Amino acid sequence: MMLGPHPGGQAVERETWTAINRAATAKAISELAYEEAFRPVPLDPAETRWELRLASGARYRFEAVRRIWGQLTVSPESLVRDVSGEEQPVDDAIAFLADARETLDISPPTFCTYAKELYNTLMADARITAARAHLAADDLAALSDTQLQRFLNGHPKASANKGRLGWGLEDFAGYAPEFGGTITLFWLAAAREQCRLFLPPDTGEEALLSAALDAGEMERLKAACAEAGVSTETHLLMPVHPWQWQGVIAAQFAGEVAARRLVPLGTFGDPFVAQQSLRTLANARRPDALHVKLPLTILNTSAWRGVPGKYMEIGPAFSSWLAGIAARDPVLRPLKVLQEVAGAFYPHPHYERIPDAPYQFCEMLGAIWRESPNACLPAGHRAMMMGALAQRDGAGWPIASALIARSGLEYAEWLDRLFGAVVIPLYHFMCRYGVGFIAHGQNVTVILDRAVPVGVAIKDFQGDADLVDQPFPELETLSESVRKVLKRRPPAHLLQHLQTGHFASVLRFVSEALADHDGLDEHLFYATLAERLRRYQAEHPELAERFALFDLFQPKVPRIAINRVRFAIGYGDAGERPVPDLGTELDNPLYLAETALSYQATDRSLLSGASL
Repeated sequence: MMLGPHPGGQAVERETWTAINRAATAKAISELAYEEAFRPVPLDPAETRWELRLASGARYRFEAVRRIWGQLTVSPESLVRDVSGEEQPVDDAIAFLADARETLDISPPTFCTYAKELYNTLMADARITAARAHLAADDLAALSDTQLQRFLNGHPKASANKGRLGWGLEDFAGYAPEFGGTITLFWLAAAREQCRLFLPPDTGEEALLSAALDAGEMERLKAACAEAGVSTETHLLMPVHPWQWQGVIAAQFAGEVAARRLVPLGTFGDPFVAQQSLRTLANARRPDALHVKLPLTILNTSAWRGVPGKYMEIGPAFSSWLAGIAARDPVLRPLKVLQEVAGAFYPHPHYERIPDAPYQFCEMLGAIWRESPNACLPAGHRAMMMGALAQRDGAGWPIASALIARSGLEYAEWLDRLFGAVVIPLYHFMCRYGVGFIAHGQNVTVILDRAVPVGVAIKDFQGDADLVDQPFPELETLSESVRKVLKRRPPAHLLQHLQTGHFASVLRFVSEALADHDGLDEHLFYATLAERLRRYQAEHPELAERFALFDLFQPKVPRIAINRVRFAIGYGDAGERPVPDLGTELDNPLYLAETALSYQATDRSLLSGASL
């Protein structure tokens, strides 16, 4: 039976709709229980059967396994809903949210808007499910990073991770990555006296244009500029996402257009494809060419997806400094900084001048040009977004498992290579230089030598990187203008960036997927990470005081909630992006794994002694 329609006007199979709703409900129960929004109770001593009792009177029963981070891996197929003793299979994620609304203390307006986000997410998931139905994890693992983007499920922590409020059916079909279409950039001529351009001395504007336009398209664009009576001496040629022009700029900047400070020129250039973040676009014809990041005034995964001018201003200088550090430090050899080559920002003539104006009104028009992760890779090397590792095919086989099988390495050896390529450089940047990255699954890219991790590329330095608030001499070479803009955080806060931003937001789902599908003991996963970190520490005794300052092996780590925050604050306009909430502390998997290994070593020692 068909339900309909989903983006693009096609109908959704009932079986597909049921499956994605069950999966979304299982994910919501898992993550909201992890965030302590409610507490399911076990129904058997082995804790394999669980029940969630809600204030509405509905009860949800399911099979689940508790993982090392404390979250429950819920079996979607086992979910049943019980009201007054009558059991029904679960097939409606919005109905679950309605059942849980009182328990979660969600106001009616917040519930309705969140339900809109969740409906959009389900529609996108239906498209992704259909698009990758014929692909096994091994097929996904073989795709290029750009090709893989259209088959990924989005942020694993956020239930409504494809909310895209502001888009309709045609917008999904035209601009969402899961449709696999291409996007041609819209171009404006922007008055230089109003526009802020951040361009290093060694980079010319022609290089920015060449990243999006071949010679023929360049001539067409310049001819359109001349025909409009605009000189590139007085106006900057600025790319705009075509949806942003139609949906936002044409009306919100109408006065600037009327005054010819902004002159619309039309669509020109190479085809681009949207990455998972939607606003970052990769050149589909030339994978090595610069990526361009463009504002989209839509609400997606808790925030409006604009581009703030204050970070754009420091992007080229900060990323150049990071790249210089990485080039000189042998520990950072696996790390590639995807430098922000340039940035341009056009402030709104009125919103920009209002103190504490909602941030989405101040981030509407601009562009960031950033290096592609595919540029200058050695032969046989390729890029893969870190968040892809935990993604699974229809049979539950994760991409990480497929890569391990392709590599021919044992699990521990492959994981050791992964942690050495990704975690060690991130931790070293923090300990040696006092720079902490919120290294979530979309701004970290694994570099693979065929199927073996050998490096990492990092990007997005607008708010995803902070400096330690202590006087690290290593930070003195960073320009004062950059240091003034970046936030200074205490060591515990920077440490949380790695523990929560990477361990709990990325590795938690990789270890869960490998345990769920392959039966890999999560203690082995985190013991391998612990051993790799200890080996790094032993190699750098000069940083002993810094390791104590940034201690990854404490028994407890912070628990961060993102879904619960949205329910609490609702959807009112704000001057800043939402800040995650804190719950009770979690048992640290690194501590648990190391402790388990210590006990095992003691047991082996006692047994050895007893045999003598």
